[in-house]
Amino acid sequence: MSEQEIEIFDEVQPVESGDGSFTMFSKEFNEYYHSTTDGALSESLYKHIIPALAIVSKQKLNILDINFGLGFNTFTTIFSLLNSDRSVTIHSPEIDKSLVEGLKDFPYPDLFNPIKEIIESVVTKGFYESEQFKIYIHFGDAREFIKNYSGEKFDIVYQDAFSPAQNPTLWTKEYFKLIRNIVKCDSIITTYSTSTPVRLSIYENGFHIYTYKHQRVRSGTIASLQELDGFIPIDMELKKIRSEKGNPLLDKDIK
Repeated sequence: MSEQEIEIFDEVQPVESGDGSFTMFSKEFNEYYHSTTDGALSESLYKHIIPALAIVSKQKLNILDINFGLGFNTFTTIFSLLNSDRSVTIHSPEIDKSLVEGLKDFPYPDLFNPIKEIIESVVTKGFYESEQFKIYIHFGDAREFIKNYSGEKFDIVYQDAFSPAQNPTLWTKEYFKLIRNIVKCDSIITTYSTSTPVRLSIYENGFHIYTYKHQRVRSGTIASLQELDGFIPIDMELKKIRSEKGNPLLDKDIK
């Protein structure tokens, strides 16, 4: 099913995940927004925010959050930088406006209490602006947003769409080519996916591929246009030869 075909997500109740934070289930995609084992907050923090903010140490950051969903990646980033002198602009496409509007009563972790004002602005207005933080939700199809984006190139991409099986248009080689066009030469991509076809889709657009491990969550992937120290590199050329799934995901193969 393409993003264009999605009009609204079914309303469901929040579900407690493995770390005590809450997530939700999408009947449209037949998936939870987060790993119920790792936990919504832990997945966001340890697979995306901690490695990304450590690798990209710039004072001013421009981040692309694919997709906004329940907002954990965006809000965890803001919370993590709250008492720092670093500033960030976050752009996040999201197909379902009603989902975001319904988050005003979502049971976010108490950790987010210091940013309640920011959360309220984002879920009611679709944006938040201050000297340190700027957040913009772009309601509509993510690929269309990326194709038409003409602003400052991104330092970090949180690749956190629903799985390739359920939302393949946001995991193909052609999709990551669009991403490649709007990121800086020292940018990184973080994602929970460790599948060989996904990694090849990113790799064949010029990225180095690394496994990222943290004891609190299952392994994820970091992709970088520059070589990184301190991470486990994946020999993707060898994967092409040895893996039964040694081909990238392609738009033409999406049914």
